[in-house]
Amino acid sequence: MNYGERMQNIITALEHYFPNIYDPHVPDSFQLLVATILSQNTSDKNSQKTFAKLSERFKINPEIIADLSPEDILPLINSGGLGDIKSKRIVHVAKIILEKFGGDLSPILALPLDDAREILMSIKGIGPKTADVVLSFAGKKSVIPVDTNIFRVTNRIGLVEGRNYERTRRALEECIPLEKTQEMHLLLIQLGREICKPRNPKCSACPINSFCDYAKSLNVR
Repeated sequence: MNYGERMQNIITALEHYFPNIYDPHVPDSFQLLVATILSQNTSDKNSQKTFAKLSERFKINPEIIADLSPEDILPLINSGGLGDIKSKRIVHVAKIILEKFGGDLSPILALPLDDAREILMSIKGIGPKTADVVLSFAGKKSVIPVDTNIFRVTNRIGLVEGRNYERTRRALEECIPLEKTQEMHLLLIQLGREICKPRNPKCSACPINSFCDYAKSLNVR
């Protein structure tokens, strides 16, 4: 079985195991950007809670957030960790988007992927993963954001080696059909959350254990 066939089998197996995981809804790009910043170095539960608290207090758009100080935001998001850093990033990003782009990310997202990615990452506080999340879900670009779940899963499967963001992203995008990139991002994350956990992975229950180097090393069938 060649690399492409192996990946197609993995995609098919995950689609059957996690049906209807793909949501065609296009989120608000700035709200998604803020939510992604809040998700940095914390759990999904914590980031969702802090985003909910922030959105209950303030309307999350560049005009409103740019007019705030980090101290206005900090008490609402501090429980998610790194609140001092994240509050400063969120306000700074809002100000730059308002001043340089009129508060509208849609012209950026309409650009070719590499151009849009370069512009987003030129804004202090937006790294590759944050940019790629916005490009994938708000911009509908064929890019795969890589998080800790995806690093772990792809290393265990044997698709990539190490935790280099760009190398992992490119390796996945080279072997996954363009129309499947967003779905595969979600499938790999869900696999990491439910099955391929950091400790005590449930290899015997994994839908792709027959294509996984780690499971094979344990003689899982």
